[in-house]
Amino acid sequence: MQIFLVQLSVIILAAFICGTAAEKLGQSRVVGEIAAGLLLGPSVLGAIDIHAYDFLFGSASMPASALSQLGELGLVLLMFQLGLHLDLKSLQGRRQANAPLLVALLGMLIPFALGCAIGAISRPWIAPHAEAVGYVLFCGLALSISAVPVMARIVMDLRMADSYPATVALASATLTDILGWLLLAVIAAFAAGTYSFSRTLHDLALLAVFVAFSLLLAKPLWRSVLSRGKTTEASAPSAGILACVACYVLLSSWVTAAIGFHSAFGALMAALVLRGHADLAQAWRRQVTGFVELVLMPVFFAYAGIHVSLGSVQSPDFWQWFLLFLAAAILGKFGGSYLGARWSGIPHRDARIIGALMNTRGLMELIVLTIGLQLGILPVSVYSMLVLMALVTTAMTVPLLRFWRRQDKVLAGGRKANGADQMST
Repeated sequence: MQIFLVQLSVIILAAFICGTAAEKLGQSRVVGEIAAGLLLGPSVLGAIDIHAYDFLFGSASMPASALSQLGELGLVLLMFQLGLHLDLKSLQGRRQANAPLLVALLGMLIPFALGCAIGAISRPWIAPHAEAVGYVLFCGLALSISAVPVMARIVMDLRMADSYPATVALASATLTDILGWLLLAVIAAFAAGTYSFSRTLHDLALLAVFVAFSLLLAKPLWRSVLSRGKTTEASAPSAGILACVACYVLLSSWVTAAIGFHSAFGALMAALVLRGHADLAQAWRRQVTGFVELVLMPVFFAYAGIHVSLGSVQSPDFWQWFLLFLAAAILGKFGGSYLGARWSGIPHRDARIIGALMNTRGLMELIVLTIGLQLGILPVSVYSMLVLMALVTTAMTVPLLRFWRRQDKVLAGGRKANGADQMST
């Protein structure tokens, strides 16, 4: 327990410093928090002082389950907070209401195809001992994943949660990740020789039942509870109601994890059930959000980078393959998502924002890659290469979005000036 408290203190402090530095450099805090994990891992701290790394985060001292579970709690609460603020009404009654589905499909199919192609070409060179089908499919999956938690943090940092492009991107990324987890289960089963089509259908059926239960039964029940559970002296929900909400979020996350999907989807589902109650969102923000953002989320993002080793990515050949993976990842994800948005009738300005957000990979990518490493599908060198790809594509997002927003403001100012000149003449 004593070493756990030291580890937690080091992670929180490092994540805060790196997050603040990232903000000063025009990045989102989440990029700095993931970088903090890399700095505390074997690639940096281990290279500088292996004894310090072993003492803090070595296998002998690391209560991995405690830190990972604390980070998992942070992810669940972040997804719930995000869901409470999603503006789903912006998708209703619009000609582009089908945009999330098209963006999700093209934003996954195109990078998946490119990733499989590069996987097939690269296997003899950088993964000759990997199982062929599993490796090729996993390369496709690695390039097609979007990071809902990282995207959520970026959207919140930039105050874009109520914007139409952010809503479309988050909805699309959620659909993409559901399909991604299904593909991950299939690929893992292929690698282990235990794939079952009936099992996949079974998991999808259970997910559909859970969604139907949440929207048709839990939603009206919570509406009734929240209307009766307010204190008489204020409109805010009572402490007891907030405690019940927290329990519901955790149980909903447990259900989706038990079904075979990620716990984050359960938290998002709970938010969709409870959204629309402004007093609940305000009370949650006032009493819970600060702790989540200061303590839990840094642990979640930093812990993912602690055990990443970049020492294997050294030779020029590996860097050439890295650049090829990176180019395919950007072209496939950004291009596919942009095309899906444009075909849905979304204007160019919003479509490029959607493409940039969908190109964010970050932590969900790290989770998927870690699973691939643990299953023996990816060698350490390819794993580290794809981790770098995930960090680069994530770091691109905020500068791109800020550049486009400044550009749009300049263009808008120019149009206003031209309009004023025309009126004066």
